Amino acid sequence: TPSDTAAAAAAARVCARSLAHLRRAGRVLVQEHARALPGMSGPVASRCLLQAFLLAWGIAQLAAGERVVVVVPCYNEEKRLPAAQYLDFLRLPAAADVAFLFVNDGSKDRTLEMLQGLQAEAEAQLGAGRVDVLDVQPNGGKAEAVRRGMLAAFEGKLASIGGGPLSVGAGDIVGFWDGDLATPLGALPDLLGALRGAEEGPGRLRCRGGVAAGCGAEDGTPALPPVDMVFGARVGLLGRDVTRSMSRHYLGRVFATLASLILQIPIYDTQCGAKLFRATPQLHEAVAAPFRAGWIFDVELLARLKRAYAARGTSTLQDVIFEFPLHRWHDLPGSKLGLSAKVGALWGLARIWHEHLSPWTGPWPPPGSGKRTTEL
Repeated sequence: TPSDTAAAAAAARVCARSLAHLRRAGRVLVQEHARALPGMSGPVASRCLLQAFLLAWGIAQLAAGERVVVVVPCYNEEKRLPAAQYLDFLRLPAAADVAFLFVNDGSKDRTLEMLQGLQAEAEAQLGAGRVDVLDVQPNGGKAEAVRRGMLAAFEGKLASIGGGPLSVGAGDIVGFWDGDLATPLGALPDLLGALRGAEEGPGRLRCRGGVAAGCGAEDGTPALPPVDMVFGARVGLLGRDVTRSMSRHYLGRVFATLASLILQIPIYDTQCGAKLFRATPQLHEAVAAPFRAGWIFDVELLARLKRAYAARGTSTLQDVIFEFPLHRWHDLPGSKLGLSAKVGALWGLARIWHEHLSPWTGPWPPPGSGKRTTEL
């Protein structure tokens, strides 16, 4: 009956949340076991090691398909990257399933050495697989650094939690985050919660179970498809601490309006540097080839995703995106974008439309990019 279905769906959601808490708590216990081993006698240490192994094995079974890999592009960030904040965040129970992949984008300062030091410190304090470093040479720009990092996560070229490639369609999550933390790491659990549907259930327009799991509005409105991507949105609402210079705000609004018209989706903020995605075949297709739009690669990524979802005929792009209004975002000094780059963004939008969204656009996926994703 409908009431039985709703009850079963509610029970399933409670179980899912309980397992998530168990995974986080279990990983913390394993870390505590590891820290205590050096001060123990031989027999006690052996028993403790066995307990830690069994606990880690059980957690690995529960956590299969639950990894989160966040790509952080870095170019000449030796003096700007707040390394201590990343370590502090990774110690939190809410970050137990999160790994950071820092991509050194051909930096000319000592960024690579600093990142390698951060990786060594994280491994000593938190265990292997919480921080990884990918060195990309020569400098290719933020777009290529993000793309190479996401591909490395998809193809298992890093020691992320659980190891191996991301499990496409099995719940793994990949995304990117601006290294200067203009969007604080405290927003990461909020975006993860929105992506996982942790705060949603019967009576809501979205939840991952769909209509069969009791999702949907109380007036009978059908539930929207599950969310596949969550983007931070810099919205200056009352009660939020979102600070931008006046010029950047209004230039940003003009650009966002043009990007929305090009993409034909009502997106508010395409350029926020905090984005999370489900590891889907569509995403893997979208990052298979280098971006051509420079610093507005976010718009090009969305254009590619729009084509990928349309080709599969499952959901429209705007139905699987959730924009999360950030509680805090500060416009930090040190932007590497000059006036010419900002003016060139208009040409970039026209190019994106011509290559991906115009009536003369070729088939999707483009030749040479479909073989890899077909094999997944």
